Amino acid sequence: MPQRTAPGPPVPLPVAHDAHPPRSARDDRRAIRAAVRRRRRAEAAERRGAGARRPRLVLTAVLGVGVLLVGVPAALAFGPVFPVRTIAVRGASDALAAQVRQALAGELGRPVALVDDAQVAAALAAVPAVERFTLVRRPPDTIELVVVPRTPVAQQRTASGWAQVDAAHVVVSTAPARTTLPVVTVPQGADRPAAAYASATAALAALAGTFPAVSDVTATSPDDVVLTLAGGLRVRWGGAEDGEAKAEALHAALRSAAKGATRLDVSSPGVVLTR
Repeated sequence: MPQRTAPGPPVPLPVAHDAHPPRSARDDRRAIRAAVRRRRRAEAAERRGAGARRPRLVLTAVLGVGVLLVGVPAALAFGPVFPVRTIAVRGASDALAAQVRQALAGELGRPVALVDDAQVAAALAAVPAVERFTLVRRPPDTIELVVVPRTPVAQQRTASGWAQVDAAHVVVSTAPARTTLPVVTVPQGADRPAAAYASATAALAALAGTFPAVSDVTATSPDDVVLTLAGGLRVRWGGAEDGEAKAEALHAALRSAAKGATRLDVSSPGVVLTR
């Protein structure tokens, strides 16, 4: 008969452990709250990032518009795109306008925006008939000069003919023969010749556009101006003061002066002397 082996001690069986122990309701609530907090933090971080990017985008857009509005026109104006091709002149005769354009020929081809008033004034120094001017830039290719010409009020003999001069004693033009303008003479050795010339032209201004016409003016000093009228009558005018009163006194004296008078003295307009 087969032999029986005595049974040994019982072998313990392995106990199965659950990898995910059951979660309680409290654990679930905690997990949900943690997930909500993580989501909120993520959304806040996203909003902060978007807020930081928005000013940069706005600044970039503003800078881009500025470049378009300022940079492009400036590049065109100061570049070779808008060179001066036309010089327009207003307020001057055809002859004077031609002189102005010739004096400013050096501005042709320069960008319109770079034409400088000081440079134009320096160029127009060669045209003494221009008293003052206004420069107007008219893109794309034109500069315009609005000119105020000098007005000659007298003439003076020179070595080369007759010079027409204005009240500032600037030669406006010259002519080979005497014109209809009054002749102003400031003799050699005159006291303060510049002031004497100013007194002479002040007398002419006081009588401008009135009768009688003045043919000659002699000024030996600022206070000793003598006029010679077209008919030969000599009038002692005196200084530059009281020009309007002296003009009225002269007109009144001419209406009532004794026949054959050759001299009048209106230097003190309240007391007119006749000779």
